Parts: sequence; C-alpha cells; structure tokens
Amino acid sequence: MLLHIALVSITREVTLAQLAPVAAAIQKQVSRDFGPMWNIEATVDAFDKLEDVPVGYWHVLLQDELPSGAAGLHKRDDNKQPFALVALTTNWPVFMSHEVLEMLVDPQGTLTRAGDSLKSGQGRVEYLIEVCDPCQASKFAYSVNSVMVSDFYTPQYFDPVKSSGVRYSYSGRVRGPREVLDGGYLSWFDPQTRRLFQLEVDGRKKTIADRGEVPFAVESLRAFSDRVSSDRRDSVIKGGSRAGLRLNAATDFRKTVRVEEPKLTAVDHARVANADNLWAQLKKIAEAN
Repeated sequence: MLLHIALVSITREVTLAQLAPVAAAIQKQVSRDFGPMWNIEATVDAFDKLEDVPVGYWHVLLQDELPSGAAGLHKRDDNKQPFALVALTTNWPVFMSHEVLEMLVDPQGTLTRAGDSLKSGQGRVEYLIEVCDPCQASKFAYSVNSVMVSDFYTPQYFDPVKSSGVRYSYSGRVRGPREVLDGGYLSWFDPQTRRLFQLEVDGRKKTIADRGEVPFAVESLRAFSDRVSSDRRDSVIKGGSRAGLRLNAATDFRKTVRVEEPKLTAVDHARVANADNLWAQLKKIAEAN
C-alpha cells in the first residue's frame, strides 16, 4: 500500500520554500534507502498550510516549541490517524526525517518485538520498534541532496544472534543486534511489571533507566516513550553540525528563533547552474514563437 506523508511548517520561521528541499530529501531517502529495506512505499510532500493537505495524508508538523522541551512527538488524532510534531531546533531536518521513518514503520506506535532483556534477570520483554532512536545522534546522520537525514536500523536489528555480512543500520555504524550508539537509546516494555526501561548510551557510559509504569490508558507505548525521553533528544540538537550542508545552522532555535541564510555550497551552485540553463532554454523557446 502506498502511504502519503505531508510536511507542514506552522512556524513563521520556516517557509514552504525552505521546507520543500527537506521534503525532497526525505522522499529520496524513503524511496532509495529506507523503503527497499522495510518494504514500504510512500510519498513525502511539503504543503504551505494545513488546509492544503489532501484527505488521507499523515501529517508531520514543524512548530516553534513542544511541551517539556521535546524535539519530536508521535500522536494520534481523534480519528486514530497518526501525526507527528517536530520542534524548530538545530538540525530540525534530522528530527523530521526521524519522525517520518518511525511513522512509516509503526503508524500507531504500538509495534514491539519480543526478545531477551538487556537487563540482567528480567527475562523476556517487548522491544519498541523505533527505527531511529538507537542511532539518532546527528553525528551519525547522513546527507541526501545536501540535507541531513537520520540514520535508521534495519529489520535485522532484533535478530537473536549477530551474523557477519548483515547490515544492522543504513550507515553501517550499528554493528550488531540491539546495539545502541552514543547519544541513542533503546526502549522495552516488561510485561511482568508493566514498566518501561531504556538502555541509554553516552560515550562509553551505558545506563539502564527505569522510566516508570505504563498506564493502561496510555495513548501508545511510543507516545509514552517520547514523553519520558525528551532529554535524550539533545543528542540530535547538540553537535553533528557539518559545514557545507543546507539547512544545518548552529543555532538552537528554541532559544533564538531565527533561520540563518544558508551559505551556498558546490551542490547549491550546481543546482543554480542547472536552473539557469533551463531558464535559457525556456527563453529560446519563447523567442522562437
């Protein structure tokens, strides 16, 4: 089934002209990198305002700030359709890619994979399918059309044993099942205690955090995980900036809300030259008539 994602900026700081290149980059990522691995087909389009979005599209909205300083949240509307919110932070295109990919794999935020717990003595647990969280830091992101997009793990990430020649994340930086990279985390639900646990990695430090009991009336496991993990999203906001990439400023927009004019790169000059050539062709056609 072909899925449809709509990206909309509801902050005045990012225009449709600035959002469109991000949509194009994520579309290319989904079609070329992500979709073949996860057997997913989807369109990703930018729209000027919410009223322009066709019925049946899932929304990913960019806004100035989110509650509790979060950088991204997964939600469901009154009709149980998924939508996501992304805060205007440094490296917001990485967050937008992150939210789109996780929405495509698990629209309702309820998918889990059973496996032995990483916590000693805990037994079998249910790992949340959050394809970007373990490798979410910007330093592991990669460039598509000169826009930074999030790395993601593959369906083999939860294999019971490590095998040679298997790709566990698109970038290849994740080298084994359930490995978590610096700045990332992995969440699981313990059905015996109804508590959510997370493995957090900061440099060489690994911590298993008890995030508390999951209420029976919770919207979804992933929504609960998002709510208690806002501190982990700083690994995407901080660091990882790379010179020469579009829409990759060094300002935390939650503190200073402004979008800096991107410096032209070799990629930008090539795009401008291509546009100039096309304009010249159009002028010749007009003059011929």
